[in-house]
Amino acid sequence: MSPTRVFILASQPLFAQSVQSLLSGQQGIQVVGVETVGPDVMMRVQAAAPEVVIVEARGEEQGRLVAQVLESIAGARVIGLSPEDNRIHIYYQQMRQGRRVEDLLEAIAKPGEPLDWRGRSPEALRLFVLVQGHYGQRILENVRQFAPAGWVVEVWRAPSALPPVVGDPLKFLPMHIPAADLVLYLGESANGAQFLPSVVERAGARAVIAPVDNAAWLPDALVRQLRVWLRELGVTAVFPKPFCSLTERSYNVRQREVAFEDPWIGVFARHFGQPVLQIECEGQQITRGDVQRDAACGCARAVARQLVGVDLREAVAQAGLFHHYYPCLATMGADPGLGRSLVQAAGDLMRQAVEVAIEQRTYSSALSETAHPGVGGRDGTF
Repeated sequence: MSPTRVFILASQPLFAQSVQSLLSGQQGIQVVGVETVGPDVMMRVQAAAPEVVIVEARGEEQGRLVAQVLESIAGARVIGLSPEDNRIHIYYQQMRQGRRVEDLLEAIAKPGEPLDWRGRSPEALRLFVLVQGHYGQRILENVRQFAPAGWVVEVWRAPSALPPVVGDPLKFLPMHIPAADLVLYLGESANGAQFLPSVVERAGARAVIAPVDNAAWLPDALVRQLRVWLRELGVTAVFPKPFCSLTERSYNVRQREVAFEDPWIGVFARHFGQPVLQIECEGQQITRGDVQRDAACGCARAVARQLVGVDLREAVAQAGLFHHYYPCLATMGADPGLGRSLVQAAGDLMRQAVEVAIEQRTYSSALSETAHPGVGGRDGTF
């Protein structure tokens, strides 16, 4: 039997050398390449045609590199090493974890079907939703109703009455937490967020979305602490403020925008996040509103329905009113970081979505007019 071809991709050269030394003496393993992270490194990994790629990196960088490897090399097994705690993440069938050298060697040698990252995106996303109180109910129902057919959506309702400090989260967690790719946290208290690291570990999740629609439930200081805790677990976490600011590569508004790169969050944000609409018109009247990306709470879908029959010249202002009356789940109190309320920020995003849809409609009409001059006349869109 031919040896297993292994490639080592590391952020630290000394760490890479240590792993290479460890594996070089192992029967049935052939190290076919060692590279540090840098430009064009994926081309060299592909050229080596490895069966297993070991990725050594921290936090979000590890998730980004793993995604690139799984996307670039069909059938590869990927093993993520976290140098700060010697944790081993095995992206193989269902993601597993370990800490021992034996776990690493077993992950390299074990036969079977590799995790197909591309095949799980977006049709096979496993989403675990942690709900507390009433805030997340509408979001949960909307996601369940409009998620792609292949998604698996599991839920756990955290107790509303919790001590100020949850010393041992395991006392409150259910006996079984299903395996998940992504955890969505929809809580109504700062102490509820303390469950997140334990839930993530037990679910084997690689990413977390924890929206901030009320800063009292997720204060900035707690967000910073959670980011550190989850980074130590090798997990990418985003905290969109408000939730409807989330896109596939960024979140938050204006100067506070934060960029990220994560395949699981990107899959979710392809369907739920910052609203994206498409409209059709006859003359100045909107006849149809399609939702390309809904707000997680379902607001964009509701606004699109109510825009039918509205005059284009009034559509942006009317969208703001429809959003407000939905009603939006974001808090009306002034957010100290934004200097205004989150419901205002969410309303701006909804109006912006309608404005962009009108501009795209106008541009498409102008192209059609140019391509077919004199046919049908102008439809009055602006």
